[in-house]
Amino acid sequence: MIGRDTEWRQGCVLIDEDAYALGLVESKASDKRIVVISHDCDLPNNAEPRVEVIVGAVIQKADPMFARARNPRCLHLRFSKQTGEEMCVELRHSNRIDLPRAQFFELGCHDRDFILNPDEKRGLKQWLAARYGRPAFPNAFENRLRKLVGKKSVEYNIGKILEPASTHLVGLFFDLGDDRVSELSDGEPYFLSISVVYDATEGGQVARDVAEKAAIDLEALFYRAYGTPEVANEIALEKCNAVADTYLTLADLRKVDQWRLEYISLRETPVGDFFAVGESPS
Repeated sequence: MIGRDTEWRQGCVLIDEDAYALGLVESKASDKRIVVISHDCDLPNNAEPRVEVIVGAVIQKADPMFARARNPRCLHLRFSKQTGEEMCVELRHSNRIDLPRAQFFELGCHDRDFILNPDEKRGLKQWLAARYGRPAFPNAFENRLRKLVGKKSVEYNIGKILEPASTHLVGLFFDLGDDRVSELSDGEPYFLSISVVYDATEGGQVARDVAEKAAIDLEALFYRAYGTPEVANEIALEKCNAVADTYLTLADLRKVDQWRLEYISLRETPVGDFFAVGESPS
């Protein structure tokens, strides 16, 4: 019986031999890693009959656009050794498996060489929570963000603007005011404020500079697509500011929704239907 003193935690990785014994990989030298995603409190709880894991693929380098739960369908997670060596694993919800509890703890042993630092584990938790906790923006608003600017949509261009700054950004937050759940008619504009939130503690002045540049570029994009607030009849961008995460309060977060870069999911082949990309903060 697994007790409260178990070393198993969310984010632990199975050793190769046990992943193979459980039938989760094709060989003991696989390029896949099995990451436990069950909550820390569920792992020692005997009332939980199954343990959830994701079969992840080892990749050479983490892409910042898939780090810190920026994309709800794919996460790049970095494990580290005390020697400084890193292992990057790509997780996708489609590769989630739940195993019988007794079988898992009988055959499974976690790899103590690789650990998640607190920031990476926080990102894993946020990514798992975002799977089910991301309300969509109004359909009318999302449709307007699909407006083409040249050959690409506004939403695509938002992602391209943020991509170079992604390492320093905590998130992009949209405030639609009283219309955050309203389906407005043609000719009625959504009045929008955008906060480009950057990591002031780790990034310092560099993070502020890249966030301010992103804010300027986003404002130019919206003005090009919809016009200035005085004339816009689809989306009227009233404010677009770079904001330090140290100044963003809980009261602020209750008024806004986080915009995640889910446009990347549309690159998959074949391209499916449009996915809603609006999400509330994790």
